[in-house]
Amino acid sequence: MNAVEAIKGHHRRRRYAMKVQQKIDRALESFVRINATQWTYDASEADREKFNREVAKIIASARKGDGDKLIVELVQKTDRGREPFDAIRKAAESAMEKLTEHLPVAEWIKGVRGAGALGLATIVAEAGDLANYPNPAKLWKRLGFAPYDGHAGSSWKRQTWRPRTLTAEEWIANPFSGERYALMHQIIVWLVNHQWIGKAKTESGEGEPNGPYGEIYAARRKHTMQTHPDWTDGHRRMDALRVTMKAFLKDLHVEWRNPRAPVEEKPNRKRTTKSAQIEARP
Repeated sequence: MNAVEAIKGHHRRRRYAMKVQQKIDRALESFVRINATQWTYDASEADREKFNREVAKIIASARKGDGDKLIVELVQKTDRGREPFDAIRKAAESAMEKLTEHLPVAEWIKGVRGAGALGLATIVAEAGDLANYPNPAKLWKRLGFAPYDGHAGSSWKRQTWRPRTLTAEEWIANPFSGERYALMHQIIVWLVNHQWIGKAKTESGEGEPNGPYGEIYAARRKHTMQTHPDWTDGHRRMDALRVTMKAFLKDLHVEWRNPRAPVEEKPNRKRTTKSAQIEARP
């Protein structure tokens, strides 16, 4: 079994463990919300957020042994029930990270601050051998980053922000996996966060890029402030993350097919790859 297939196998076990973890966590949160707060089914969105924060505090206190004895007991036993799946996930992720050493981009990825072995392994697990994709656009489509009719796949899945509902035939021609996209979204969040300086640490008082992908993210946000002044800050951020991920995937695809020695990354260095031009594209 080659490294790509081995990574896929460990990722399947990881995904199963993650789903069980999520079910356990949501079940506990639901019990606490109903039995330890004033939550009601007709609560407003703002109140729901308030109750969610209250639930998180109650569970955190219960883990320390504080609060209602029944809640403390349930939280502690639920955590013990979660432990086997925590272990499965940890072991799978460790194996996935080690296997990336056998991939064509193993050395290159080490020079990309914020990318990481687990992020690379997750992309490979979901996409397979990147050599099988003749161009970056095919890889974008597989991972949910190729637009259809002017909108991202994530927009078509929403009840809002979309002009219409896609037909069954259109979904077949343009498949979109929300779970896969969520995994990719987390990867780009990690990457951008590691290549970004928060406004509290800059002389200008504004957030600033500290790496090539941070620069792409910043340029895209600046671009949409001019082209889409009606967008919310959250919408603008999601768009910039999507464009930055496309740039990263393009570079990853190029490096996979044409491996070379990594170039040491330096803060604020000028980007020389064609991905630097992607920030102005939809």
